[in-house]
Amino acid sequence: MFGPGDRVVVAAARGKAEPLDVLLLGGLPIRAPIAHYGPFVMNTREEIRQAIDDYQSGRLGTIPADQLAPRNFA
Repeated sequence: MFGPGDRVVVAAARGKAEPLDVLLLGGLPIRAPIAHYGPFVMNTREEIRQAIDDYQSGRLGTIPADQLAPRNFA
């Protein structure tokens, strides 16, 4: 958590003219239990098992190829 006087400094590499996008998120900890396995992060091992089953069964869906390209939101 940042408070008065705290700061984040972000800089691009010297000599680079490419744009730089930064997304900074923050929040208060909720102290919930965490279970993780590979890319899956849930609250319980049973939720992890369900997520893996959903993934293997194709129930998580797909991302269309045209949505994978970088985008400019500015």
